[in-house]
Amino acid sequence: MMASTTPDILLVDDDEAALRSLERSLARLAPETRVHTATSAERALTLAAEHRPQAAVVDLTIDPVIGPESGLDLIGRLQQLDATLRLIVLTGHGANEMGVQAIERGAASFVEKPADPPHLAALIRDAVTTSSVLRQRFYGTDLPEHLAKLTGLTTRSERMRPVIEAIAYAATTDQPVLLIGETGTGKGVVAQALYKCSVDRKGPFVRFQSSHVAKDLVASELFGHQRGAFTGATEDRRGLIEEAHLGTLFIDEVDELPNQTQVLLLHVIQEGVFRRVGSNKERTSDFRLIAATNRPQARLLDEGVLRKDFYHRIAHFTIEIPPLRERLEDIPQLAQQCIDDLAGRRRLSVRGIAADALTRLGSYSWPGNVRELHAVVEGGAYRAAYHGRRTIQNDDLELRRDSQRNSFAGRSFRELVRQYEVDLVLEALRQHDANQSRAAESLGLDRSTLRRILKRLEK
Repeated sequence: MMASTTPDILLVDDDEAALRSLERSLARLAPETRVHTATSAERALTLAAEHRPQAAVVDLTIDPVIGPESGLDLIGRLQQLDATLRLIVLTGHGANEMGVQAIERGAASFVEKPADPPHLAALIRDAVTTSSVLRQRFYGTDLPEHLAKLTGLTTRSERMRPVIEAIAYAATTDQPVLLIGETGTGKGVVAQALYKCSVDRKGPFVRFQSSHVAKDLVASELFGHQRGAFTGATEDRRGLIEEAHLGTLFIDEVDELPNQTQVLLLHVIQEGVFRRVGSNKERTSDFRLIAATNRPQARLLDEGVLRKDFYHRIAHFTIEIPPLRERLEDIPQLAQQCIDDLAGRRRLSVRGIAADALTRLGSYSWPGNVRELHAVVEGGAYRAAYHGRRTIQNDDLELRRDSQRNSFAGRSFRELVRQYEVDLVLEALRQHDANQSRAAESLGLDRSTLRRILKRLEK
């Protein structure tokens, strides 16, 4: 795909005279490029697939060929072919609104016709540079495979391929992204992957968990506050929006945001300005918003949890993350990844998982998704380590009666309490790197009691 070092440029305009004039200008001002021209959307798509240009200049007023908004539609079609392609659009005089729409759909910039050739040549050089960086970061023998390695996303599933490709596409823009998926599917991991791959965002990754903050304090957490703004505000405080300047703000459980906070957040996304709680001073922050929810997309508006204007702004790009039960082929890799992490982080001697244990993991429905898988594998690793094994066996896995993960049916109160004691001890051992003395101390137990509880694992 990158055999040639000469940048390829695609020019699209149904005015052939204007197209030839622009081609001659680029030959003079940007001789290091190879220019391809198209007078129709259909021809443009053919050339883009054949030559994989780094930059394209598209006249938005091109005659309809592939839809009523041919120029805007063509932008989307070109980016579907190659997420690293940088697009510059040409608009008619006074048609800035169409240019803004093109930017919102992923174009890098727009220029009003007639374009100034030196200015356009400079934009093209910038576009080529950005595209080259993107290709260096994204392209291997296969884009999704390389991106998976770059971001730490582990997958063999075709259900995850659209997620990987959507990350690659969204990373070329700074528009808001909405992640949708059940609890535990890895929305935070996807958000981190998108942050790592975004070329234009070098600032911090700031995370906000909406449901963990009281409703009346959410605005203060996000926007900051002035001293005396409310009871307990004893000093000025920066909010997360300021912390995320030039970086990414990830809001998990965005549907938990109060209505008024959505209004304020919409304003700062659109205008780049905000005020701290209790202050009249306008401040600026330039950040990329990634929002996440575990509610199905249709329910976000039907249930009134998100304002329509706020929803339509943050759902510019929507990435739906499939549940683990729909990507069971990923379980071996995800389990091994968890084991490797424990070996490094907790210095456990466990190095793998037995085939029959993997079979059992693959037959479970995983209502808690990847988060539950990690918890089960981690618990199995500690049980295996306790018994002196280097491989997790089937008996080491605790799936809570498999088909009744959240049920108390058939278990006495005493059985439930005894199991809870085991879980507490295992968690304490995880937190204290398997040191029994420190784990016992943290639970207020002596070592003999802790060992007696652990002996239940032998039964």
